[in-house]
Amino acid sequence: MHRSPLYLWEGGWCMLAPHLHNRPHRHVAASLLVGLTAPIRVQLAGHGLTAEAVWAAPDVEQALSSDGPVAVLHLDPDHRAWRALRLQGPGGEFSLAAHGEVAAALNALVAAPSAAGALALRAALEAGEPRPLDERIRAACLRLRRGDGEVGGAELAAAVGLSESRFRHLFREELGVNLKRFQLHLKCQRALTLWRDGMSLTDLALAAGFYDQPHLNRTLRAMFDTLPSRYARAFPVRVEHLDPA
Repeated sequence: MHRSPLYLWEGGWCMLAPHLHNRPHRHVAASLLVGLTAPIRVQLAGHGLTAEAVWAAPDVEQALSSDGPVAVLHLDPDHRAWRALRLQGPGGEFSLAAHGEVAAALNALVAAPSAAGALALRAALEAGEPRPLDERIRAACLRLRRGDGEVGGAELAAAVGLSESRFRHLFREELGVNLKRFQLHLKCQRALTLWRDGMSLTDLALAAGFYDQPHLNRTLRAMFDTLPSRYARAFPVRVEHLDPA
């Protein structure tokens, strides 16, 4: 059976799906949603939008409806691929004509899905000069990503020389999301990385650092309006990791 590819890298992922419908949800990553054969319908911050491509900033409520093939990209707010796009505001129509290299790389990936094509798309997204990120927030995000995701705000703040209240405010200001949601997002990313066919959600939850399966379920429903099992029923997914092990 044909499996829809999901290309995963640190800081983002790209999925090519035959169709997709979801309810309003908010996730930490920014979104880039592209209809591959026809315009898509998106509810963005409570407003309807029909376009070839739509972007949504981190933590902005959205819902996608596409009866045809669609490319869904999630770009983490601390990583270059999102910051290099330099988009401002809650979201809106994304001009593929104004982002020719990204459009060309995406078209090539759709025509011949491969890890090499996904790497080329990531490179196209990262090609611009990224919007600056405060070095103290960058350092905190790097620490969280390098396996210390449970560290508290007070400890992170002390490590970068800020009070906890100032650190939390700056974190939200720089990334558009609060620290707690960012930490939950990293756990979701870890779960996606660890997910294998036949793996129980209980084992996946514990391996990714959630308290239990209900905690994983609640988080995935809030951030993605779905569970891995729902995607598996709708269309089988093949996860490919672009970063070296």
